[in-house]
Amino acid sequence: MKLTRRDLLWGVAGTAGLLVTPVPWKLLDDLSIWSQNWPWIPQPAHGPVEVKQSFCTLCPNGCGMRVRMAGGWPVGVAGVSSHPISRGALCPLGFGAHQLNWHPRRLRTVRHRASSSSWEAARVAFAKACSEGPIAIIDGYPGRAASSVFETFIQERNGSYRTVLGPETQALVPYERWSGVPAAGLGYDFENAQTIVSFGAPLLDGWGTPGRFTRLWAERAAGSTDPQLRLIQVETSFSRTAARAWQWVPIHAGSEAALAAGVARVLLEEHLVPTHGPMPPMTLAEAAEQTGLSTGAIADLARTMVARPPVVAIANDDNPAIAALNVVLGAAGARGGIVKKSKHAESYASADTGIDSARAVLIDATVPWDFAPPTNAEVFRFAAWDGGSGTADWLLPAPGFLEELTDVPTAPASAIATYGVAPSLLKAPPEVQNAAQFLSGIDPALITVEKTIHTRCADLFQGRAGTLQGQEATPVAKFASVQKLEEQLWKGAVWIDEPPHSAAFRCELKEWPARVGSAHPTNWSKEWRAPVLPPLATKLYQESSLREAPDRRNV
Repeated sequence: MKLTRRDLLWGVAGTAGLLVTPVPWKLLDDLSIWSQNWPWIPQPAHGPVEVKQSFCTLCPNGCGMRVRMAGGWPVGVAGVSSHPISRGALCPLGFGAHQLNWHPRRLRTVRHRASSSSWEAARVAFAKACSEGPIAIIDGYPGRAASSVFETFIQERNGSYRTVLGPETQALVPYERWSGVPAAGLGYDFENAQTIVSFGAPLLDGWGTPGRFTRLWAERAAGSTDPQLRLIQVETSFSRTAARAWQWVPIHAGSEAALAAGVARVLLEEHLVPTHGPMPPMTLAEAAEQTGLSTGAIADLARTMVARPPVVAIANDDNPAIAALNVVLGAAGARGGIVKKSKHAESYASADTGIDSARAVLIDATVPWDFAPPTNAEVFRFAAWDGGSGTADWLLPAPGFLEELTDVPTAPASAIATYGVAPSLLKAPPEVQNAAQFLSGIDPALITVEKTIHTRCADLFQGRAGTLQGQEATPVAKFASVQKLEEQLWKGAVWIDEPPHSAAFRCELKEWPARVGSAHPTNWSKEWRAPVLPPLATKLYQESSLREAPDRRNV
């Protein structure tokens, strides 16, 4: 059929008339309403709105968190400004954590080698494995009440308790080898440092507890040409931290240990430090060749580091050369450096080695999803969400966000001991249980997590030391009873210990250490990976570029 000009004019006029009528806009409005009320989208129940204070337990940092509840369901999350460590900050995952329990990949059934099974079958299989040979339990957040349940179960069966440590704690492992002080009992005294030299650690890009260093940087350094706190970033790429640091030192990839040796040699040869440490075997010229810096640049860096003490060097993994540099600087066991924060910390064996002879391995839900135990044993893995491509024989659904009672020990790399209690704000579905409950089903004599928390609260009360930080700071000595103290802890208050009177510890370093290969990737920003991300966290990561590799970030 031939299209005439009259037909065209009528078509244009009809389209224009349709646009100015309310019909298409009404259809769009109806579509929007329908799409927001599909049956698979969770809808919070109508009811009273209240705000409860707790802690984020998605990682060992235990940031203070305010949860907005509507009708008993979480609908929003915010940081707690009075928290002594996180100071109101949360990572993008924490801000979207209230969405996680409705994630499509939430685990709700026991799986045995990709087939549906039952809790009873899993208990029978694990009990059988316990009777046939040694077992191992791998914990991602050591020091919790649940951790003591794991250790008790293992001790009674001559098994092996292992931990997966984050990069912040991994960087403290060399000091444990030289001093005997457990890495979990050490921390960085950033608050009293004047110069911080970071060897690839993303201090302004998500390192450690969110808010701790960024708030410190904002208060003492941001926007100043000669800040009170100098941050020198040694890194291959111009990362977010390098862009905001007081000074960026670009070096060749993998040459951090060589630079640390070169700086130490300058410090010792020019008598720039009062301490006496072993002379690195590497010459300054060799360090310059490996790092891509000139010998003069390395010498200038050494002089700049000690120009404003106290100074401390931070590694992004287990790097003995950088730890040795801190010994030469006198930062190990000194104010503004690496301090001993706890007298009761324990040393934990790493899960990277020593479990190949186990008959069965139980992996707690706190262990990162991408960790694969180096073993051929039968693996029982707890997880709240299915991260995909898992190698576990048994996949066991664990409680989700806010669905279980737990406690929050001191965050990694913190210089002061803290303690909090995160009660279950939501009722867990009947088809899930945590690893401690699972083990109690096999051994009913185990002390429960709740009883262990009660005992720890009583210990704090009897110690009469430290302060409870809630809406206001209250010394523990002023509480009339342990019940009053525990009540505040269950409401979201955090106990913070008094700064240690003597943070010193002795490091015996007789010779310069050889570089030991790290089991962890050097690209810290790509190493950490959550099994699933809620929509809000995905949006925050995309808009902030926090999940991009350093060489692709906007600077």
